[in-house]
Amino acid sequence: MHASNFSKRDICSIKGFGIKKILFIDTGIEYGGGTKSLLYLIEALKKAGIYDVFVYFENNYMVKDKKILDIMREKEIKIIKFNKPKFEISKFKREIFRIFYKKLIKKKRYEYDLRFAKKMLLENNKFDFIHLNNHFSANLSYISAANDLGIKVIQHLRKNSPLDKFDTNILNKNIFKAISVSKSTFEFYNKYLKFDNCVIYNPVFKKQNYKKIDKFEEISIIMPANFLKLKGHDLVFDAMLNLNRDDLRLYIAGSGSFEKKTKDKLDILIKNGLVVNLGFVENMDEIYPKFDYILGFSENEGLPRVVIEALSYGLGVIFSNINVINEIYNISSKKDDFYIVNRTANDLHNLLLKIKKPKNKEIDFNIINTFSFENFSKSILNFYSNYR
Repeated sequence: MHASNFSKRDICSIKGFGIKKILFIDTGIEYGGGTKSLLYLIEALKKAGIYDVFVYFENNYMVKDKKILDIMREKEIKIIKFNKPKFEISKFKREIFRIFYKKLIKKKRYEYDLRFAKKMLLENNKFDFIHLNNHFSANLSYISAANDLGIKVIQHLRKNSPLDKFDTNILNKNIFKAISVSKSTFEFYNKYLKFDNCVIYNPVFKKQNYKKIDKFEEISIIMPANFLKLKGHDLVFDAMLNLNRDDLRLYIAGSGSFEKKTKDKLDILIKNGLVVNLGFVENMDEIYPKFDYILGFSENEGLPRVVIEALSYGLGVIFSNINVINEIYNISSKKDDFYIVNRTANDLHNLLLKIKKPKNKEIDFNIINTFSFENFSKSILNFYSNYR
């Protein structure tokens, strides 16, 4: 059932449910899969017609050639504007703290952010919920402020990032509910904190009538990932450097910059015709059909959206052996073309030496059904309606 198919009467019949004000808070500094998922989430709630949705972005970052707030305005989403002064500490104190009191700096920063969070929430419309879109450690002050003000807190867990003792102490003092984007993400955080298991997979849209594109003649592999160290480009380039194949080519798509040693490897691979740098690609769905495989070599992921998208277009998968990939593999109907490899350059190199064109180019219906927008919308609406 699509979100728009829920009537107000259907949803409001749930005990204690009515028009609610929700503030989505994003503390990120750049566009990524989390932002994309946030837009789907807001769309699902807006279509229900019973929510008053607001957003607050600490940073008005770029999404290709547009600012994120401009995109929100185009979608007619209400924006909270509240400038956050930069946290500053004298150079002398900062150096002393850095050497002797690293934990104290974090505590001072938290206290500063908490004062700001309370002021921002108090001076704007009274919200029933705040929905946090980034990692726990970036949201501690908002969680505490909302608890102090009697606002319900939803923490969306999208990536697996360790918590330290300071984080867990703060979180254990507060009340919140969490949505995990995968079973592996829930299991990751459940080692630190005890909270209810609620897994809601991010939705993936596949164009129903996408333009048919001829695939490359060679074995073509696409690696869509921003140029961050944790994404594993350096290991991938090492695996490619001594690959004696002229029938295989890697295409990378992303934004950012590489460290010099990684950039030097990339330049060699480009010169030798083994790698093509596509730069930032806004609409990956327009080029997925050209490729045979998607490649990812991350050290950790909450739920890699690009893998779900690629499977929905019939691509095979080559990915590092992390928990969430095994979770996706168990759902997938394309297991013959799904390769999970140990996260070393040597293991990837050995796989690339022998890999062939995919056996099956059919789209993965198991993935499309499991990660549908309809399932996502229904789960999100049920989650909100049952929050007590």
